[in-house]
Amino acid sequence: MIQMNLHQMMAITGGSLVGKEARIQGVTTDSRNDCSGRLFVALKGEFHNGEDYCQQAVEQGAAAVMVSQAVEVDVPQLIVKDTLVAMQALANAWVKQVGTKVVAITGSNGKTTVKNMLFSVLQQRYQCHATKGNYNNEIGVPLSLLSIAKEDEVAVIEMGAAQVGDIAHLTGMIKPDISLVTNIGNAHVGRFGSEANIATAKAEIYQALDSKGLAVVNADSPYCEQFKNQISSRIITFGESEHADFRLCQVHDVWVVRTRRGEQIELNLPVIGYHNFLNATAVVAIAMSLRLTAAEIHKGLAKFKPEPGRLEKHENSAGLVIINDAYNANPASVEAAIDVLKTQAKPTVLILGDMAELGEYAEQMHQQVAGYAQAQDIDHVLAVGEYAATICAAIQSNQSKTDCHAFARVDELMTHLRETPPEQGTVLVKGSRSMRLERVVDVLMSGEVA
Repeated sequence: MIQMNLHQMMAITGGSLVGKEARIQGVTTDSRNDCSGRLFVALKGEFHNGEDYCQQAVEQGAAAVMVSQAVEVDVPQLIVKDTLVAMQALANAWVKQVGTKVVAITGSNGKTTVKNMLFSVLQQRYQCHATKGNYNNEIGVPLSLLSIAKEDEVAVIEMGAAQVGDIAHLTGMIKPDISLVTNIGNAHVGRFGSEANIATAKAEIYQALDSKGLAVVNADSPYCEQFKNQISSRIITFGESEHADFRLCQVHDVWVVRTRRGEQIELNLPVIGYHNFLNATAVVAIAMSLRLTAAEIHKGLAKFKPEPGRLEKHENSAGLVIINDAYNANPASVEAAIDVLKTQAKPTVLILGDMAELGEYAEQMHQQVAGYAQAQDIDHVLAVGEYAATICAAIQSNQSKTDCHAFARVDELMTHLRETPPEQGTVLVKGSRSMRLERVVDVLMSGEVA
């Protein structure tokens, strides 16, 4: 984590110091946590002002605070024009100082999974740092960078985007050595206006590379050639395409990655889902570019642990298999989840909540995933939320063998589950973060419906 004195920070941020010099051992924006020896950065948001929590941060051990105007605390204060901009400047300076190699990852789906897989793999050879959780925005990225230790040889940094220009802004804090776009899909299309705009936004991560950098490009993506034409650094590709430098293949029911040099790495993953083998293929490409051996990669992938709520497979006391994929949802990730569900023990039940941030495409895309569930012969769909009726109408209009029940609210769904519990087979729970469908998973696991 960052180790600087306040005078260094003052020079970097263009701020002024009130109080004595102090040595800082880390940065935090959360006054509820242990702040010992850290600089507390008082961020301002639409509904909060971090300056109101400076005293709490001091009580938690903060060595100093960074504010936009002086506050009443008994520790040094670094006063800056904009605390977020100043924190980002500190992140930029710290990354330059430590010289850690940075792998930057973005994409419509899979970026957190790839980040965690890659971190697990790289740990087999290097001292590494990785973004905690999904701290991938204008606040999370600088906090991640400021958490890099002097000893870290590689840092894996996840980046998200809400609009065109966001990735360019984030990469402005660092010059990535390696950049990856996992894929392009319709996640958050309501914000961007079109999939083409999403591709433009994600491609900014490649444009941050200099001539010595490495771009890792999805060979299966319809945007592959567009991306390659925009990249001035070295390029390697991954995917199922026969032209991919790192090609995903199935050999006697085993998924392997074959390289152009004739090497073959067997993928032994502790997670389900074909899309995770594609994620692992990207990881293999990056890891081999960082000189890891096939044995190290195989070991690291086997040790990978997925984030909670991402295709977690459980079984309750009644023997019902429950797959918790409730962390988030968009059309591509829902279809990937359905692909997993169709391979599981029948009867199969898809509990599907709303997909958020689809804007004018929302109704069309809920109809699309409904049709996909039907085409994959999912036995039952329990839809919940604003678009539940849309989902069921799409299924029922095709005289499908798939039956569908719509619920306006999650509590109505929970009541249905208690009264008509699934007793065998597999239930997969999927929905956007705003739906909080982990509540349904908890009920299913607790045995309340068994």
